[in-house]
Amino acid sequence: MKSNKIYIFLAMLVATLTTTACFDDQGVDTFFDGNQVEFNAANLPNGLTQSFVRLNSSQTDVLNVQINRVSTSGSAAITVNIEADPTSTAVEGVHYRLDSKSITIGSGEFVSNLPVTVLTGNIDPSETPDLILNITSATGAEVSSNYGSLTVAIRVICPSDLAGTYSVFWEQLQLGDGAGGADQTTTDFVIASASTMSFGVAGTGLYNMDDMSFGMYPGLYNDSKPTGSIRDNCDVLTGSASNADRFGDPFTISGVVNEDGTITIIWSNTWGDGGTVVLTKV
Repeated sequence: MKSNKIYIFLAMLVATLTTTACFDDQGVDTFFDGNQVEFNAANLPNGLTQSFVRLNSSQTDVLNVQINRVSTSGSAAITVNIEADPTSTAVEGVHYRLDSKSITIGSGEFVSNLPVTVLTGNIDPSETPDLILNITSATGAEVSSNYGSLTVAIRVICPSDLAGTYSVFWEQLQLGDGAGGADQTTTDFVIASASTMSFGVAGTGLYNMDDMSFGMYPGLYNDSKPTGSIRDNCDVLTGSASNADRFGDPFTISGVVNEDGTITIIWSNTWGDGGTVVLTKV
């Protein structure tokens, strides 16, 4: 059996070498020899999203938008000119300010930043201003045809401090029947073997949940805890659209932070599991 494995390996090696020999030497012709500028985040599917915590009405923040030189040589400086697209929903002087509309990528350098002043204090958390930036021209380089435009989603949230461990009280609990309906239900209930869960900081106003079944899976199904994420926007909580358990069952989660600091969450999955829980920090 061992000798067969050695034979098979040698046969594969010979085949690989033979195949490789059929290709021409690609040489230096494969190297990019242009000189372009581009937004660093322009290849992201939804552009760049930046969240800011609003603390007062006069607050400003600075967002640095990175611009790259794409070239095999950085010997000469490049001046890059940028304009806001008129289709932007972000309004200059209301949501943001561009104090300079050109930046320089210095000799020997390959990146530079365009500072955008965000007028955080002017922005209500319910607003969703999007700033579309275009590289209009560049002295000493071409503008990338694919990455010369960038959407910057400016988002403002209220201060949030939800990280920690919470006790779980079920105002209403439902075990699913597999088709989205109820198999069993109960009210005013505590799952004794799984009575706590935790929020961990994942970003600005974003938290990881170590158990988004709030004790149901480990305590009643003897299954692993499904993890997920939830966002806090001024005491309104929204579960991530990607939240799903290990079976691929999506979770719909929403909630509020109450005046006394407790958290009320309503959740469900397509199996029929779900309910209303009240979380109290411990």
